[in-house]
Amino acid sequence: RDKNKESYAEMWHRWIYEDYYRTYMLPLEKYGIKVHHDDVQAAWERITKKNYVHKVGQFFAVGWPVNFWRIEAQTDKDFEWFEHKYPGWYAEFGDFWKWYAKLSHKGEKVLLFNSDVGYVYPHRCWSCLVPCLIREDMVVGEIDGQLHTFAHELDKWTATVAFADEYQGRPTPAMGRFSGKREWETLYDGWDLADAIKDLNFVRSDGKTLVPQPHMRFDDKEMWTLDDVRGNKLGSPLNALRAMSPAEREKHLADYAKGFTITPCN
Repeated sequence: RDKNKESYAEMWHRWIYEDYYRTYMLPLEKYGIKVHHDDVQAAWERITKKNYVHKVGQFFAVGWPVNFWRIEAQTDKDFEWFEHKYPGWYAEFGDFWKWYAKLSHKGEKVLLFNSDVGYVYPHRCWSCLVPCLIREDMVVGEIDGQLHTFAHELDKWTATVAFADEYQGRPTPAMGRFSGKREWETLYDGWDLADAIKDLNFVRSDGKTLVPQPHMRFDDKEMWTLDDVRGNKLGSPLNALRAMSPAEREKHLADYAKGFTITPCN
């Protein structure tokens, strides 16, 4: 956590804005290529104003049982670094990481299913398959009579217009079609978390210890096992949305756009 080293945002500005955008994209305009300058600015603001990358880190931490790696909690030193690089970071994310540290100990209730925390699991984008973490941008669209969620209007346009069966009278190539089983949550809807982890083959050779762990402590007594996560049922936000009445759906989407507040962790 060297404060003299670049953060993700600083590197993005140097690599994408200064190098790619200003050095490569802008000169293309003289050849008649239209450059969408507003999109570049919007991408920058997703990082600096909407905290997208920090929400991604938060999301992966919440889903630690179904990832193939170990995620350590942030420390006071990390808090100081993030606040230095991203002023205001601690107010939004500090308590979450305190909860993560508190719930990383074997025997605690899995963070994803712990209502005390206040985290609300996100919907997933049917186009890009990443979670809809900038919640006010999420939209819903219909494809072949089925509702789908999208991270942004552009994602919705991609799936419903550009990659529909036809675009401007021309058939869409197979490589551009959104088909098959695309959402992880839908595949495991209704499964017990322990059974899903076994199905993913994320269990060590002893048949019980999880490959993913919510910490970097290497004492065997600290390692979470299938028994520690069993009894938690996974659910698909998309299936739940489809099952709602129109009034329920409207309220749910309005609440989703407002986001959530993490409960103070004492």
